[in-house]
Amino acid sequence: MSDVSSSDIGSRSRTTSIDSQMYAIPAPESPVSTGSSSDGEEEVEQDELESVEDLENEQVGRDWLARPLDAPVFDVSRYIFQSLAHALNSADFAQAIAIQTRTAGIINSRSRELAQLVDTLQQRLPHLEARFARGSQVARQIHRRLERCSGRVKQVEKVFEKGYPIEYQQAKEEVERVIER
Repeated sequence: MSDVSSSDIGSRSRTTSIDSQMYAIPAPESPVSTGSSSDGEEEVEQDELESVEDLENEQVGRDWLARPLDAPVFDVSRYIFQSLAHALNSADFAQAIAIQTRTAGIINSRSRELAQLVDTLQQRLPHLEARFARGSQVARQIHRRLERCSGRVKQVEKVFEKGYPIEYQQAKEEVERVIER
């Protein structure tokens, strides 16, 4: 099964197997000028440095594609550590928890109010349905009575118009004058 005995396990190295410095990006080397050279020499040196930098930039562009796949561009462990440290910053974290707690309390309060209103409405609904049914029944009765009264008024009007035409016309004109005002 395994060639490693239990005594070999205790003798293994306790250091990490990956060196994070292997993934670090080297800092660019900047030339240090000595101040003892003359202006002409500085210009020549500057031109030479610029041409060397241009060549290096061209090579970097070409070397970028030719890099081995196992050589990452930046320090992964440092990036992850900094990301976690920034995400778990205690002041920001405490403030976020306070805001979340306050928001959760408000939501809980509003949901309880809504549940209470729903319960109240469900209790009142049967009573309101019964009142509506009685009201609609009363409205139908009133409508029928008004139709009967209207029919009787028309019958009485016809009787008065035939039996007392002069008085009927005078009363009708007087009612029309009152309505026009």
